[in-house]
Amino acid sequence: MNVVLIGYRATGKSTVGRILSSKLKIAFWDTDMRVEKSVAMSIKEIVALHGWDFFRAKEKETIKYVTQKEDSVIATGGGVVLDQENVNLLKQAGMIIWLNAPLQDIIDRLKKDARNGAIRPQFTSSNIIQETIDIMRQRLPLYESAADHTVDTAGKSAVQVAEEIYQYLRKSGNLVKIKESKN
Repeated sequence: MNVVLIGYRATGKSTVGRILSSKLKIAFWDTDMRVEKSVAMSIKEIVALHGWDFFRAKEKETIKYVTQKEDSVIATGGGVVLDQENVNLLKQAGMIIWLNAPLQDIIDRLKKDARNGAIRPQFTSSNIIQETIDIMRQRLPLYESAADHTVDTAGKSAVQVAEEIYQYLRKSGNLVKIKESKN
């Protein structure tokens, strides 16, 4: 069984995913990193040169690949829920956990990333605050409908979020499914 992390950009999916995979002693896949590796450029460069549709096609290829794996933590890109086929594949492959971060936390992280020269491309020409509000408004219902479980990340460290997911897996009986399939 896989544990799939979804959520808007800058909600901590990659960081939490690495921590959780280490705690569970299973593989970790970051779909954005895999796309970057397959195309040999950053997502920002991919989007600038080829556009969002090209990126989404590469993302779909990556989802098809990682959902064939078993006993993994999969951190997805924030827009993975825009494609229902991706959501269906991820649901079939495991349990989907939505990392729901407060809007202000996301905006603060995106601003910090921008100051540090991070490589997240913008979706629109709007300022980062308005863009985030608009895109979040569009995606929130998609995250809600895709998720098997939601973790509110407000005021929690990545380690605390990973522990909360671990405890949920334990209490829901899904931790046993991971351990059984590893043996």
